[in-house]
Amino acid sequence: MAYMPAQRLRLYRNFKANDAANYYGIIRYFEQYEEALRELGESEYFDCAFTYTEALFLAGDYGRATVMFDHLLEWVITQNITQWAGGDVFAHLLLRKAAALTHQRRWPHAAHVLREYVKLYPSDRRGWRLLKKSLLQQRPPWLGRCWAVCIGTLFVALLVAAGEMFLVRPFFPDYDEIALNLHYLLLAAGLAVALAGEVWHGYRCHRSLRTFAQQIRRRRRVC
Repeated sequence: MAYMPAQRLRLYRNFKANDAANYYGIIRYFEQYEEALRELGESEYFDCAFTYTEALFLAGDYGRATVMFDHLLEWVITQNITQWAGGDVFAHLLLRKAAALTHQRRWPHAAHVLREYVKLYPSDRRGWRLLKKSLLQQRPPWLGRCWAVCIGTLFVALLVAAGEMFLVRPFFPDYDEIALNLHYLLLAAGLAVALAGEVWHGYRCHRSLRTFAQQIRRRRRVC
């Protein structure tokens, strides 16, 4: 169905009449009239699509928002749109996409997007913070084994404590202190393994970020 200019103007006007905080109303309207809204001018359609995508993100529909962020990023590149709503639209969309990916716990994908973001905007601390979070949340297999050792050791410590209370203390009081010390040793060893694993993982992430930041600085000096 072809829409006349007056009808398209009315559609756009009605879309803009939605309360900016009424995310679900914006989403319903855009999806109901998406085909007609695509017949608007380039800037009017982009305005509607941008507002719709923001509504998806703010409403917590991160999966569909990610798809739309990809669409809008392609649009701003092909149409050479640099500024929108008073800011760098490419930076805004790229960071929003990364945030949507982190909400979906798609940590490797988020880290990839954020690496590209901080290459372009190295002074933006939000990108570095999200990148660090994405790296920390990518738990390597060896860290899971550290926690398995920790839990196993704590379970053994619990058995030793039960043995010390119900067996050693009543029947072998001379060994009570040894059993108690063994219990404490196992507790400390289990917690130490988990803590050491977390610290080492955090250090590796920090070192990776520092190396990446140094590479970016060297590249920018060369350029």
